[in-house]
Amino acid sequence: MATLTAEPPSSRRANPDRIFFGGAAIALLLVTLIGFAPTYYLSYFTTAPALSPLVHFHGVVFSAWMLLYTGQSWLIGSGKIRLHRRVGIFGAALAVLVFVLGVVTAISLARANLHAAVRHGPPVIFPLGAITAFAILCGAGITLRRRAAHHKRLMLLATVALATTPLARITRMATDAVTPPFGGILLSDLFLLALVAFDLRQRGRVHPATLAGGGFLVASQLFRLTFGQTGLWRSFLHAVIG
Repeated sequence: MATLTAEPPSSRRANPDRIFFGGAAIALLLVTLIGFAPTYYLSYFTTAPALSPLVHFHGVVFSAWMLLYTGQSWLIGSGKIRLHRRVGIFGAALAVLVFVLGVVTAISLARANLHAAVRHGPPVIFPLGAITAFAILCGAGITLRRRAAHHKRLMLLATVALATTPLARITRMATDAVTPPFGGILLSDLFLLALVAFDLRQRGRVHPATLAGGGFLVASQLFRLTFGQTGLWRSFLHAVIG
C-alpha cells in the first residue's frame, strides 16, 4: 500500500511522496482515534451504551486496518519494500474482512435502530456506501499494486472512504449546523482536495488514479445523498432489513 520502488536513503529523506502519504496516513489514524474515542476507545470512561460482540469485533478490525495502512506507509517510507509486500498479503485478507464486517454491522445496527424506541444513528445508506466505496477502491489499488503511483493513491482514497464514519462522528461532536453524514463526506473530501493539490504541485497535473479514484469517491457520495431519498432505496432497505 504505497510505493513499490526502492529509493536511495538520501532521496527518501526529502521525498515529497513520503511526506505527503505518510502524513495522510497519520492524519487518518488520528481522526479514527478522535471520532471513535467517546463511544469505543474510551467508552469505559464515558456513558456510551454497551456494545455488542459484533460491534466490538468490527471496531477491532476497523482499527487494525487503520494501523496497517499507517504501518505500510511507514515501511515504504523506510525503503522496506519486501516487508511491505509480505504484509500486503495480510492486508488484502484484512480488507475483505473489513468489508464483510462493515456490511453485516451496518445492517445489524439498522435493524436494531428500526425496533428501538428512539431511532438513532445515520441512515444505513451512508455506512453501506462508505464500505462499498472502500472495497471498490481498495480492490482497484490491489489490482494495480505493481504500478506504484496508481496503487498508493487508490489505497489512500480507499482509506479516506472508510474514514468517512469517524469523520461524521467528529462532525457530531463539533457542530449541530451540519448533519453528521454530510459533515463526514465534506471532511473526507478535504483529503481528496489535498491529494489533488499534491499532484498539481509535484506533477503539474492531476494523476489519472486521483482523477478516476477521486471521481468515483465523489460520485459514490452524491449517490448516497440522492438515492437514499428514493422509493427504490426504501424498498430495497425494507427487503434487507425488514
